[in-house]
Amino acid sequence: MKRSLAIALLVLLAALVAISYMAKRPKPKTPVIVLPEKISFFFTDPLRPENPSHCIDTILIGAIDASTRCIDAAIYGFDRTNILNAFLRAHQRGVVIRIVTEKDIYDNPRYRPTYQAMQEAGIPVKLDNNVSKYEYLMHNKFIVIDRHRVWTGSCNLTYAGFTYNGNDAVLIDSRDLAEAYTLEFEEMFLYNRWGERKSDNNEELFSIGGKKVELYISPSDMVETQVIKKIDSARSSIFLAMFYLTNDHIYTAIKRAIERGVTVKAVLDERGASNNHSEALKLVRNENGVIDALSGLVHHKFCVIDKDGPDPIVITGSANWSRAGMNYNDDNTLIIHDRSAADAYFAQWCKLCDDATCLYPHSADTSPPEPPRVTYHHYNRGPCHARIEWNTSQIAATSYNLYRSETPDGPYELVANISKKEALKSSDYQKAEEKDGMEGSYYAHYDDFDVSPGITYYYVLTTLVGDIESSYSNVYSEKIQPAPAAPNTFSLIWSTANQ
Repeated sequence: MKRSLAIALLVLLAALVAISYMAKRPKPKTPVIVLPEKISFFFTDPLRPENPSHCIDTILIGAIDASTRCIDAAIYGFDRTNILNAFLRAHQRGVVIRIVTEKDIYDNPRYRPTYQAMQEAGIPVKLDNNVSKYEYLMHNKFIVIDRHRVWTGSCNLTYAGFTYNGNDAVLIDSRDLAEAYTLEFEEMFLYNRWGERKSDNNEELFSIGGKKVELYISPSDMVETQVIKKIDSARSSIFLAMFYLTNDHIYTAIKRAIERGVTVKAVLDERGASNNHSEALKLVRNENGVIDALSGLVHHKFCVIDKDGPDPIVITGSANWSRAGMNYNDDNTLIIHDRSAADAYFAQWCKLCDDATCLYPHSADTSPPEPPRVTYHHYNRGPCHARIEWNTSQIAATSYNLYRSETPDGPYELVANISKKEALKSSDYQKAEEKDGMEGSYYAHYDDFDVSPGITYYYVLTTLVGDIESSYSNVYSEKIQPAPAAPNTFSLIWSTANQ
């Protein structure tokens, strides 16, 4: 009896000790999911911009939805509602989210509502402080998920970025690379260091799934020098898809490659090529480049070097090949040594090049012809009128009909018939001298002044070959801005007198 009582007391004591231990034991943390190291590449399809099955934002949303611990995002333009909702869902399930962005972008009425929605939900948004007379940018587009997964590339989180613009994204599973991006993020978010005030504190060389990857952060890692080294190493081929190519030193390296017999071919964005500092037209004149034919932008910043050689290389990231992108903006550039990467990027390059040189120019050869491509967005809007831009490189086209409506679904009424000759004369991308005109550029415009301020108008164009008319083009809309207010004469005189 006594022995049984003793055993019972020992069992009770053991149970009490166990209960006490369990009470003091820390609650288990969210399990850390370790993914195998992997690099994946994704491209927008601007030739089929409205096809949801080709929209790569679903990849990013899936990565955000799979997050369990934390997300750090250094992003630029942001108006994509489905990605905003993915961030909000992650925040609601307890994922810690931190955001940095460019102040000028935050102040833009187009993007401010998205950032404010995150702030209202309790997600901190830090604005850049890269202040100088040149107003350099926080131009990154990277997201670090759970400290082991990185999304980066050329794609802004915008409607145009995922549809009409040519963009690429890289999704990398690597704890070491994620740590390097986190260090860059925290310099901005925690320590308020931007641009030239940042330190060079990140690792630059990585082995990810057996593939050599280099990461260079602008401006601290001398990115321009690294890009030039890779161009100088080219032995057989260089294929570029570029938004801006305005960096003189990089162009000089490209020119050296051409002179030593390297095949150099570029697909160049029409807007970027029209920049007064662009080197793009020199490549076009020498038959080393073509101007794109997209409704959106060739927003890529990628280069494929020696795709068939022993060490094929892809250079990509958020940094434009400009002086600011390489040396002053907050940006990031990846250099990936991998044949599968080179093959994927070269396939995207071929798609853009074929479209610019063959597919779209001959798209009016059929009966009925294909419609023209109306520019999705452009940078030369003005008050009291709508400007409609389109690509006129369809060889067989003889004229165009412009239609307008006050509702997106019509009905559309004819505004003007524009002959091919009139359209070609309308280009406003000519430089100071005729010899510096936009060779290879076929963008025309029509200004509609028969409009009222405050009203949004919707426009479509058709191509005509003789009397045979195409279907409607993609829709372009514009809300008419009022004329700028005249200055108050009395206030102006008073202010001048008191300076």
